[in-house]
Amino acid sequence: MMKSRYPFLRVVSRIAHAWTALRADRRGSVFMILGFALIPLTLSVGIGIDYARAARIQTRLNAIADAAALATVTAPMMQQTPYNAAVTAYNMWHQQADATAGLVTPYFTGCCVINQTSNTVNGGDGTLLISVTDTNTTGHTRTTTVSWHAASHNAFGNLLAMAQIELNGTSTTNAKQAPNIDFYVLLDTSSSMAFPTTTAGINQLGSLTGGCTFACHNTNYTQATKKDGTKGDYYSVALSYGIPLRVDQARLAVQSMMTTATQTEQNNNAQYRAALASFGSGDSRAPNPFNKLLFPVTAALSSVSAAANGAQVTNYYSENQATSTYPSNDTDTWSSDAFTRINSLMPAPGNGTNQAGDKPQQIMFIITDGMRDEYRPGGRPEVAFDTTLCDTIKARGIRIGIIYTEYLPSAINTDPTGWSQVNVVPYLPQVEPALQNCASSGLYYKVSTNDDISTALNQLFQAAVATAHIAH
Repeated sequence: MMKSRYPFLRVVSRIAHAWTALRADRRGSVFMILGFALIPLTLSVGIGIDYARAARIQTRLNAIADAAALATVTAPMMQQTPYNAAVTAYNMWHQQADATAGLVTPYFTGCCVINQTSNTVNGGDGTLLISVTDTNTTGHTRTTTVSWHAASHNAFGNLLAMAQIELNGTSTTNAKQAPNIDFYVLLDTSSSMAFPTTTAGINQLGSLTGGCTFACHNTNYTQATKKDGTKGDYYSVALSYGIPLRVDQARLAVQSMMTTATQTEQNNNAQYRAALASFGSGDSRAPNPFNKLLFPVTAALSSVSAAANGAQVTNYYSENQATSTYPSNDTDTWSSDAFTRINSLMPAPGNGTNQAGDKPQQIMFIITDGMRDEYRPGGRPEVAFDTTLCDTIKARGIRIGIIYTEYLPSAINTDPTGWSQVNVVPYLPQVEPALQNCASSGLYYKVSTNDDISTALNQLFQAAVATAHIAH
């Protein structure tokens, strides 16, 4: 072989060949790259562990916050002041949160600052805030908020100047406590309430009395024939045939309401009491003046049911004559007198809580046909209730619920003199608007012929309970 005449070029060629081979050989660089990659990989895994620990702590503290908030709205605690509830939540938080491992210290430490006026309890270092607020929306409503701030210690993040991970959370809960309520039931027992509740009853009574559909209770007028063949007034005739009358159905409705109230107070963990009165004439000489059937209020609701049997329809001597010695001019429905009297019997209402010194809320129920007949000589009945008396009662914080048993023109269309058609019928449209204005919002129910008074009164009761509020 001929050797090159240029040895330098041979050396350069070999060096170039060696360099190319070196560049192509990467077996040793794998270890170098792996060595450099281990550092970020290790930090990534470590930071992941730090974040996983922080997430566990966050979950635990959120659970503790939920428990502390819920502790303020238990049935016993709802009877305590918001301040006492806040302190209870604060103590519960510390019992559990202080034992949590992995927190950067100091957290949840230091002397607490308690502000009784605002019902808040703050951690001394500002890392915990508990707020308990009672409001008066639709019942004794309590809202509790537990807000916290903490930090989790980092084991690996320290290498990147990340010594801790900030954590925070908020838990809010609310609950409503049904208030204690006193119910004052006022039954209209005037003569016009002795009207059949069904179309069949109206027709049957008319056939038995020669056309009159009012079951008038006039002891000196016993011309109709009862079922047993003896003579009696229209009321006794209606009773003998079992014709349901509004006044009698109203008594049954009160008894049904007391059963409903007993069940509802147990379900609501509240206390309901009741009192009962009836009204007709405003004169004590009449047989049906304002009658305190059961006063004062009682928690024995079954006794209210028994007392309802005493709410009897007006027992007059004869037409326009309350007794043989008292000419009443047929003024039989003195609602103004009844409202004034029951207003004087009802004390100032409270908030309905079980806190020391508090009193029940108060609601007045009225079952009436809405006819006002107080002063007639020489003129016509007043017809519509005096709503200024209702306003006086409501201004005291007492709500009014009304069951209106509709006063129908057909009830007096048999008046042979024609006086009722002239002095009453044209003014009947005034009755319902007055009752609607008298009733508190949402507490007005109307029943007419063939409607069930008991169902309406129970619906009124449930509406009153559902909308009860704390009047701070």
